[in-house]
Amino acid sequence: MDAQAVMLARLFEHSMGLGEEWRVEDVWFESPESGDEELHIRVGRVPGRAVRCPECGARCGVYDARERTWRHLDIWQFRTVVHCRVPRADCPEHGPRTVRMPWEVRPNSHFTALFEAQVLVMAMSGATVTEIARRVRESDSRIWAMLGRAVAEARAGADYSDVTRVGIDDTARARGQRYISVMADVDGRRVVAVTEGRDRGAAGRLCDQLEERGGDRSAISEVTRDMASSYSLGCADAMPGAAQTVDRFHVMQLLTRALDRTRNAEARSCEEKRRLLRGTKYVWLKRPENLTGRQAETRASLASEHLLTARACAMVEAVRAVYSCATREEAAAELDRAISWIMHSNVPLMKAAARTIRDEREGVLNWFSARSSNGFLEGMNSIIQSLKRASRGFRNVGYFTTMIFLRLGRLDFSARPASACATH
Repeated sequence: MDAQAVMLARLFEHSMGLGEEWRVEDVWFESPESGDEELHIRVGRVPGRAVRCPECGARCGVYDARERTWRHLDIWQFRTVVHCRVPRADCPEHGPRTVRMPWEVRPNSHFTALFEAQVLVMAMSGATVTEIARRVRESDSRIWAMLGRAVAEARAGADYSDVTRVGIDDTARARGQRYISVMADVDGRRVVAVTEGRDRGAAGRLCDQLEERGGDRSAISEVTRDMASSYSLGCADAMPGAAQTVDRFHVMQLLTRALDRTRNAEARSCEEKRRLLRGTKYVWLKRPENLTGRQAETRASLASEHLLTARACAMVEAVRAVYSCATREEAAAELDRAISWIMHSNVPLMKAAARTIRDEREGVLNWFSARSSNGFLEGMNSIIQSLKRASRGFRNVGYFTTMIFLRLGRLDFSARPASACATH
């Protein structure tokens, strides 16, 4: 090898941690038809060195060897490929077993550990697979396969035995009422399970995934959810011992949406009310303390116009005041008074919202026991939707799930998997 090749060989040996058993035998450049110049590195076993059986660790002779290649991190601007004749250990106890290479994450991988680490860092930093594939000059299908394996291995090593409080919510995965359900660890702030659909059986499927990784559905003391009946019934089936909490976020979201629809309907009822309500959306939706001076003056002036919107806004504030109560008993009394007022009003959209809250009364009041919220899960949903928008959708649920766990699963990718070694 010339001086440049020797320098590259030493660089590779140090970066890959080849140790005493392996050495760089050759370095050369190729110019394929694609136009991207490639750097090729051949690694060989030091003569006279025994190999270790990957199962028992015993030093053995070599049974045979086969030629393999791995994609490595680019060295400078060159696409780098590692070549090696991989030996099989002739183990007297286990028979021929393929030796693990020091740069591999798992047997029969197409990439070195450093290459996989680079791709994982890029994916966890928010880059799309299409962008990653373009940067590293690989096909997106191979990148997806690599990420899928990495996530599966990290999830297999995850321990959810300490999960006792969970939140369940849905998020759209595509147009046409296609959803996924997400379960998150409330205390650990991490996604622990994802399943397709938001039907009654979704909670059971999420619990199955939790138990596959050391969790216990009977140990879950509280589940925080929205007011969908499918989740209410599903959680009762899958986690009968858990208290169901309807979090504050979804209660107020339900009411503010009803308030805004009331404003829209009233503005369409006649020209005079259209004029009064024009441009006042956030006058009604904001909390009083968050209003600007001009917005506060507008709300005060419209309060005397006998608008249904003003009445609906007062109803929202009445329910919001319930959450300032110090105890569950005090909150129950305040909530019952607010719901009774709304149900006896002439604001139909607010009455429909109040009916839903009345049906979920116990779940709403359970919030005052632990004051758990799905607000952080809604924040996760915004990240999930940003992933979908950045990628312009996903071909299947598996790809979507992989990216969710990469960004929000808080998985440990540092440990090498204890995979069974190949025999051939």
